[in-house]
Amino acid sequence: MALQLPQPIKFASAELCGTHAFRLVGEETPIKERIDITHRRAKAVAMSHNLNIDDVLHCSQKYWNLHLDPMNGFDGAAVTFWTLQLNLSGGTLAAYVKDRPDLAALWDNVINFDVTAHYMLTELGHGLDAPNIETVAELLPSGDFDLHTPNKNAAKFMPASIPSGGMVRIAVVMARLKVKGKDFGVRSFIVPLNDGISMCKGITCRALPSRSGAKPLGHAITYFDHVKLPSAALLGDLPADRPSNPRINFLNEIWRIGIGSIILTAVLIPGLKVATYIAAEYSKRRKVSTPQGKLVPIISFRTQQSPILHALAQTIVLESLYQELRIYFTDRNPKDQDLRNGLATIFKVITLAHWRKSTITLADRCGAQGLFEHNQIISMEMEARGIAIAEGEVLVLSIRLASELLLGRYKLPASRYPTCALALHEKGIFRRMRTILSEITDTHRGEQFNRRLLPHSLTLAQAIGHRMAYEAALDAGVDGKVLRLYEIEVIMHDMAWYSENGLLTQDKAFKIEEEALSTLLPYLDTLLAHTGAKPYAACAPIISETSWDKFVERLPFYEGDAVVDAFAPVNALPFVQENARL
Repeated sequence: MALQLPQPIKFASAELCGTHAFRLVGEETPIKERIDITHRRAKAVAMSHNLNIDDVLHCSQKYWNLHLDPMNGFDGAAVTFWTLQLNLSGGTLAAYVKDRPDLAALWDNVINFDVTAHYMLTELGHGLDAPNIETVAELLPSGDFDLHTPNKNAAKFMPASIPSGGMVRIAVVMARLKVKGKDFGVRSFIVPLNDGISMCKGITCRALPSRSGAKPLGHAITYFDHVKLPSAALLGDLPADRPSNPRINFLNEIWRIGIGSIILTAVLIPGLKVATYIAAEYSKRRKVSTPQGKLVPIISFRTQQSPILHALAQTIVLESLYQELRIYFTDRNPKDQDLRNGLATIFKVITLAHWRKSTITLADRCGAQGLFEHNQIISMEMEARGIAIAEGEVLVLSIRLASELLLGRYKLPASRYPTCALALHEKGIFRRMRTILSEITDTHRGEQFNRRLLPHSLTLAQAIGHRMAYEAALDAGVDGKVLRLYEIEVIMHDMAWYSENGLLTQDKAFKIEEEALSTLLPYLDTLLAHTGAKPYAACAPIISETSWDKFVERLPFYEGDAVVDAFAPVNALPFVQENARL
């Protein structure tokens, strides 16, 4: 019987596979050249989806699916470029274009990637406490603004502001609006950074080293020295008075951050598909000898089958949840901002956890081959480290989520299947944390709350996320064979709770997992084909003998006629040890 799976999405980016821009580029290539290549890749992927202003502004299905494009696993820096351009700077700008005809030309340049657009919120001294940023935009008597970095901790941290490729670079810069000395809260300003060759007057930056294991992006620390901005640089109206609720004002200004948290995380799903496809195909062709001298593929071992099948189930279930959540992100209603942030948090928490566990294991299962960048798995894992931090680090997001839910500030969607095991687990974790809360005598910012509740925040976020993902996949018609494997995996994530509550023993859980794996194994090729990852994994030479042979032929080749006495070796050149200290 055929597996029941959601209809796979076909992506136009498949035509980009193997083109010049999407060939492997080694670290010997100069960094500036690699950054320019990344720019071209970002534009190519984004343009292949043919988006318009309504797609970006209202998170259309087409825009949502862009983040599931398997090409996103090829270059994490390119993903960063186009998500900054389309979601943060572009999405912020798009909300004002209808009422600001003067922004139309800029919007066209942004959506067509004729300029590079960035987003500057966090500062050297203000990351997760971004509401306290110190960059100032002071209203001048002329109606213009004076943009200034008042101290070193107020420098904008990480946005890629260095000139590159001869392309104009602009940014949506978040700064404190000051009017006659009064703080009017954080607002958005359009600021030109450089012309692609030189920085604009009054704006300086210091290039940061590239992130370890990641493709170069041009990260920098950026400073503004009394930069004069025209009145049109302010996005939105100039208020008559200070905001009555600074928190709501801030969240409304950075509303695309919540969207970014979920859509940027979603790129891990196609990345996991590609990683799993590569590991599976390698496991089919890699053979070892049995004690009888027979060659068998390593995919015949359960230790290879298990992480591959688990990862495949994860991608199907996570994609179902991602698609279900889109309807919550199609408008800018500030009343729903907390709910959107909460949903983005639970999606990010479970997706990142599945990704981390699976990609590390898949790379390990490829042995020494898994260590090399050209085989993609380890490079994708390193690139994705930034996603854990971008738009909020998962632990801190979980702490905020758990605190707000326990204090009753808002509610997430209730379980549609309240008697299922994952819903019971979520309810049990909630009950335990509410009991602890009732015993705490100080406030939610007090020491007791810090010691007794905060450490359990991630567990609660994961419990909610696992339940919601399972229900989304169930309602999307995902085959029960896939769901059973996913369910037992997340049950085993907190096996102690299920045992304590008499729902399942560990021995029984092991048996269920073994049966689920055995049931799904005959469908391995079907599941791999469903990922759509084949053309995107072609750059990994280990997927076939042919691709491996071609890769070896291209490697630097050394030969010679040197003669060395191994028992009395003499170096061809004298060895010089400088500045040595014993």
